[in-house]
Amino acid sequence: MNEPQAAWKWILENIKTLDAVGGLKPFPNYDFARRLVEALCAERILIVAKSRQMMATWTVLAVTVYRALFNDAGIYLFLSKGARDSGELIKRMKTIVRMLPEEEGQGIKVTKEEVVFPTGVRIISLPATEFAPRMHSPTCVFWDELAFTPKAEDIWTSVKPAVDSGGAFIGVSTPNGSDNLFHRLFTENNGFGKLRLHYCEHPRRDEAWKLEAMRGMSIPHWRQEYEVDFNVFADRVFDEYDPDVHILRTPFNPLTAGGHIYRGIDFGYRHPYVVWASLSPMGEMTIFDEWEGENATVEELAQAISRVDARNGIRESNVVFSGCDPAGAACADVGVSAVERLGGMGFKLAYRTSGISAGVDLIKSLLKDAAGTVRLRFAARAEATIFHFTHYRWDKNGDKPDKGDGHDHAVDALRYLIINLFGRKPVNWSGAMVRGAAR
Repeated sequence: MNEPQAAWKWILENIKTLDAVGGLKPFPNYDFARRLVEALCAERILIVAKSRQMMATWTVLAVTVYRALFNDAGIYLFLSKGARDSGELIKRMKTIVRMLPEEEGQGIKVTKEEVVFPTGVRIISLPATEFAPRMHSPTCVFWDELAFTPKAEDIWTSVKPAVDSGGAFIGVSTPNGSDNLFHRLFTENNGFGKLRLHYCEHPRRDEAWKLEAMRGMSIPHWRQEYEVDFNVFADRVFDEYDPDVHILRTPFNPLTAGGHIYRGIDFGYRHPYVVWASLSPMGEMTIFDEWEGENATVEELAQAISRVDARNGIRESNVVFSGCDPAGAACADVGVSAVERLGGMGFKLAYRTSGISAGVDLIKSLLKDAAGTVRLRFAARAEATIFHFTHYRWDKNGDKPDKGDGHDHAVDALRYLIINLFGRKPVNWSGAMVRGAAR
């Protein structure tokens, strides 16, 4: 029996999955899942473009456990777009390990971030960053939802040495447009193994299921999530954006550019975000740097701002003001608002109340106004901001931006800045006034 046959037979006999509706279930004998197992065994590097709910993640985890038990030693590194997603992979691994036969599951330990086998094999699940592959020198990397991961190009640069030296790589995702690493890896002539899993291959996805699944979804979302369509842009908020026009091809130095320097700040402990911008005398704005936080206090945000300032050779005295979330002026649990705390550290802050649609409209007009004039561009260093900006979408009703996919924090930081720069109402100020700033 060859490896694909042996692996598939073992998975059907030993692996159970956890369904949100049906609970624990034996691994199903689906042809498309068997085809994925065969591809995983045959290809050292495999890129999988799939419809949603095709069991691709469960199948990769099952094959990984099989290899950890019977074949390959080393470190298996799982990468996900965020901490919650990496934790979900560990939960699935925990389900698989607990349901193994006693003689095979004995001695396997599952912790918060990894699964350790008696043979010394380790399966580590982490949020995707450019540092994770360097820390662990993996023999195999599984990158889940690759198309939705910020800073994917930097992470791929870190993963590539392990792949080039003979390590295995598995990239799985539903499409997310054509302007990202996943699309490039899946479509370019690179010699990688490619597999497409469409919902029509699933024996339980009939016409009745399709009609129910489409209910409440926009056509673009359906095409992207289920039809494995990379060419979906209709629901993007900033459809004026063109990377050939809006991304600078040369380095940008804010101190020699001749403009005024500003920041935009989106508060929030879970996902704070800061953008740095330069505004020229002609009213042209360049976003030249960024900081994206996770579980960060106001003090940690302030320290991050100072680090990015230092990276660009600027000080607070060089910054006209930082436009921020007006909600940050509200008192926190400690009784002192985020605005008051940052202001007490010497930061000059401006804030005003404005609806999301007003800020979005201003950003869209800076990207390209009715006369075709472009007044907003991005330096290459603002990579995460570009990623979030280009994937900011309308909600399913198409009447307001979607705030549930994590891309809104970068846009909100930019929106707070632009509202305070170009809004018609007076600006509320915190901290010292700066000469030349609008009152």
